[in-house]
Amino acid sequence: MSQESENVRIPTWLYKKIEQRMPKDQFKSVSDYVCFVLSQVVSEFERKQSDQPYTPEDEEKVKDKLRALGYL
Repeated sequence: MSQESENVRIPTWLYKKIEQRMPKDQFKSVSDYVCFVLSQVVSEFERKQSDQPYTPEDEEKVKDKLRALGYL
């Protein structure tokens, strides 16, 4: 992935909330944390938009629940 970047503006109040709540031991800055969160959101959205709505792990969880209920 490229190291190039673009600036995105967010309201100051939101920046301050993020700064207070972000796991400071895992992220150097609010920007790093926001990039991480947005990449997770985009990945989840793309996964849901793909032809395969479930990951193999998701499918296995559903099968386990159905087995526990006696359907499989």
